[in-house]
Amino acid sequence: MKAADAAPRNLPALLAALHEDERDAAVIVGGTPGGTIHLRQGRIVGVDTPGAPSAESTLLKSGRVEDSAWAMACAASGSGGNTLRDELRRRDLLTPEEFEIVCTAALFDGAFALALGSAAEWEVRGPSRPVVTARAFAPHLVTAETTRRLATITELWGSATELARTRIRTANTSPVRLLPRHTDILEAANGRRTPRDIAFALGRGTYAVMLDLSHLRALGLIEHDTPPLGRPSTAPRMPGPRTGTPSPAAPAPLPKRSPGARHPHRSDAV
Repeated sequence: MKAADAAPRNLPALLAALHEDERDAAVIVGGTPGGTIHLRQGRIVGVDTPGAPSAESTLLKSGRVEDSAWAMACAASGSGGNTLRDELRRRDLLTPEEFEIVCTAALFDGAFALALGSAAEWEVRGPSRPVVTARAFAPHLVTAETTRRLATITELWGSATELARTRIRTANTSPVRLLPRHTDILEAANGRRTPRDIAFALGRGTYAVMLDLSHLRALGLIEHDTPPLGRPSTAPRMPGPRTGTPSPAAPAPLPKRSPGARHPHRSDAV
């Protein structure tokens, strides 16, 4: 009997079995937020979930790539053997290294978001190709990194799953000098948005936003109430008008590039 034929005790065990059998598959994960894990030859190539921004969402919401330029690159990809990565490079929108960084970050962020929910149900289906992919990772690597992230947030906040449901608002405190990414979060924290909502609004990873929220709470700059159990977020994803909070000049994550301009890729892009 192959490993994937035995009843798995949990989702990591299922992914390990599919990896052993080198399966091409899409694992549909139920619950909240739920999502889809895409595997190619048993290796994870993408994670789609409403709990975390995709690579496309990160690039477009952050302004790193304009919507129209992205749409044209997607439409042209596949013709003549060109991949989306090739088209983005040919149009001088993203270097291959930048593309891989964003896709990898989205994959691990999606896995982290899935782990914040209860994956009590799953279904293995035939392969379905995710929109944006780069590298593939063995499931145990994704599981190990997800476990590390959960432990980090739990240590900083007290409960990663509780933080995921918490609506954040800015505290009435004297302004302090902050990095631009912290200022952006404070401006987006309107009392209705969860970390996931803020991540979508700013084009950043859910895990990265949770880390910054933990830092801002330690500084006394945010407030929150005990989150309701199981209540879905209905907050808008777009941030409100900027308040002009002073902060030292520093490059924002995923800056927009003009055609023809070349910049080294940033490892802290998402």
